[in-house]
Amino acid sequence: MKFLRLRANIWALSCLVLLSLGCSSEENVNSDAQKIETGPSAVQSMDSLSPVPTISSAPPKVNNNSSPLLTAEPTIVTKLKTPTVISAIPTPKNAINSSKVTSPSLKQPDLTTRKEAIAISFQTGSVARYKIGEQFARLPTPITAMGETSVINGKVYLNNEGYISDSDASIIVVDVQSLKSDENKRDNWVRRNGGIGSEISIDIREVLGHPWPLPEVGDMEVSIKGHLTISEITEPIVWEGLLTKENGNVTGLISTIITWDQFSLSKPRLPFIISVDDEIILELDVVATIE
Repeated sequence: MKFLRLRANIWALSCLVLLSLGCSSEENVNSDAQKIETGPSAVQSMDSLSPVPTISSAPPKVNNNSSPLLTAEPTIVTKLKTPTVISAIPTPKNAINSSKVTSPSLKQPDLTTRKEAIAISFQTGSVARYKIGEQFARLPTPITAMGETSVINGKVYLNNEGYISDSDASIIVVDVQSLKSDENKRDNWVRRNGGIGSEISIDIREVLGHPWPLPEVGDMEVSIKGHLTISEITEPIVWEGLLTKENGNVTGLISTIITWDQFSLSKPRLPFIISVDDEIILELDVVATIE
């Protein structure tokens, strides 16, 4: 009987303990719910647990008093250095444009600068001329008698180094019988009694003063050395003058001086001529093409 009462008392005591524990849990749950629903007050009471982020226009403040476990270490944001922009290095004015630099071995030669053998051929328009100082009886002052011919043939050959070619003869031939002046009696004397023969020839041996290769356009002060043959007498002669090259043509005037005795020539002996100079000027008006 006592055992049954003791058992009943233990059971009743257990029910009271369970009942009290259940009420306490419910109050705690309600209390927690009230704290969550109370808004800012709930946040203030839970400062010890963790900071609750709030949406605010102001930047968040870091609570230095917060627990080390709940406070995030501030992130040190290192300001990135602005990358240095390397500007293009200006090209010096005298710098070589690499896009235009080509290998000399690949460069096409200029047609005007090729060192090729050429032939300078006399053409129609060339004139051979002599000039002699004379004193006429009817005139108070001396005059310059002049006779000329356009019957000229010949070529001058230059090798690829610009010198007179050894393989081809550079000879110019002038027809003396066609020489004509302003006085027929003088012309007849030259052809019949002057001992000049039917033609004179110029054998050119050397040309100096010309650039090589010849320019496309330009003037050349030249000195032309050769042998002049008149009436089977040959003497060394130097012609000098100015020649112009343009568009494949050569034009200009060259001249030299000889004497009557040098080639055993006879001076004109006519009634109207008092005296004749000892020197004879020979000229060539050159009209030629380059072949």
